[in-house]
Parts: sequence; structure tokens; C-alpha cells
Amino acid sequence: MNPTTLVTGATGFIGGHLHRRLQQLGHPVAAPSSAQLDLRNPAAIDQLFASEHITRVYHLAAFGVRAEADNVEEVIQVNTVASLTLARAALRHKVERFIYLGSGFEYQPRETPIDEDAPLGSHNLYGASKAAGWLLMDFLRREEGLPLTTLRPFTVYGPAESRTKLVPYVALHALNREPMQLTAGTQIRDYTYVSDVIDALIAAADSPDSIGRVYNLGDQGLTVRSLVERILNIAGASLSLCEFGAAARTRRDPPYLVADASRAHRELNWHPRVTLDEGLKETLNWYDGRRTQN
Repeated sequence: MNPTTLVTGATGFIGGHLHRRLQQLGHPVAAPSSAQLDLRNPAAIDQLFASEHITRVYHLAAFGVRAEADNVEEVIQVNTVASLTLARAALRHKVERFIYLGSGFEYQPRETPIDEDAPLGSHNLYGASKAAGWLLMDFLRREEGLPLTTLRPFTVYGPAESRTKLVPYVALHALNREPMQLTAGTQIRDYTYVSDVIDALIAAADSPDSIGRVYNLGDQGLTVRSLVERILNIAGASLSLCEFGAAARTRRDPPYLVADASRAHRELNWHPRVTLDEGLKETLNWYDGRRTQN
């Protein structure tokens, strides 16, 4: 039986891109949806591991990425309980690599770029639940030998992202020349194109020295308003479409969230290859071809 890679969250934004890349590389992939596999069910996970001969896990499944999805019970069950259950199953089945996709929201906010030694302590439920799941998995790494590698991207964008997220929302309104309600846009964020995040996930899984390491992923920090202006400029739309300050933030998030990705540069030889303007153009083109779809 050929070794298989398990991708959880493969129906999501980043997970979908990872699934397609692994298939392009010729890797056998198991990518069950949440309806097909309950990650909180140890027996179901054991059956999958045994039947598919899974040797490598990419754990990307998460709940609450969208701010409006902050259901406390579901967020904790998926991001914390399910992560622990999956990691324990991976130990039982002696997987070779367990790659966990965390989030920059796990850290305590600060006004300078955040490295991997910064303390955890999110200001929102999503980040707190992701950090709680990671602490349990890291315990299994230290005490039981889970071959864990963690990547924490900060803000990821690109084709197929949920239309409720900022970049698709602005892109579609700009393409349709429709007014958009936005926050004041003073928040500073760190935007990385999705294909660059996939590069990092694969590089981390292929590196024998990455086990036990945490890698922050980011590219450059800029204000949300600056990002919006760049999208409109690429789309050839007027800035008058923007109603800055008309929308309230939907959850508590820090005014500054930028990664120090120097460890990934140094240890994984990872550097973002797609510039912000290139990524925004690709994203706009993708949504332009799907404007009439629901």
C-alpha cells in the first residue's frame, strides 16, 4: 500500500490549494470533508489511518476563521478538542510528520513584528482556541514524540477565499463598481499570497530539521486602507466607492499584526515569491471570472 498524506480542512481556502498542489506533485492524498470524517471521533480516525496507510498529516481544519463564525462551543471543539484527538491518533499510527497550520492571531499583540518566541495570548476566541490546540499538541511532541511542525501564517489571501473576507469583498465590489462599507482601515496587517503559504507547508514537511519548530509566515505590513486602495487601482475603480469608517470591526483584533518570518527564511529557505500587486492581480482575475456565481 502506498504511503498517503492526510489533509484536514481540504474543502477550505488554504486546504483546497494544498490538496491541489499535492495532487499536482503526484502524492496520494486523503482529503475527507468534515461530513465524511469527524475529527473528534477517535474510532473514525483510526479506521481512516489504517485503511489509507497515512504517514504524513497536514492539519488545516479550523472553525471561526471568519469573524462572524465565533460560536464558542464549535470553535473550541474543532480547534482544540479535534486537534488533540487527531494528534493522539497520529501517535498511535506512528506517522512520520504532523504539520499544523496555526495562526498569527495566537500571539499577544504588540507594535513590532512578531517572532516565534513571542508569548501567546490572543485577543479573540479564534486565536485563543488555536493556541490552546497547539499547546496540547506541543505537549504530545515534548512528552510522547509527536513529529510536530507548526506554521503560523498571519494574513493569507488569494483565489477561492471566502467572499466575506476583506480582499474578495473589496475585489468584487470594485469589479462591479459597487459602494463598499469598510472600517477606518488603520489596522496594519501582513498579507501573504496563498501559493507562498503552500510552498512553506511543503518545505516544512520535507525538512528533517523542522520537527519541533514553529515558523511564522508573512511578507510585508501595510494598512488595510492601503491594501484597499491598491485593489481599486488594479481594478481601475474609483476610491469614491469606499465608505471608510462605515463598518465596525466584527471581533476584537489587534491594530498591528505583522510577522517576523526570518526563521522561515533561514531554516526553510522560504521567501515569498509573489509580490502583493501580482497576487492581487491574480486574485482579481479569478473573481472577475466568477462574478455571476453565488
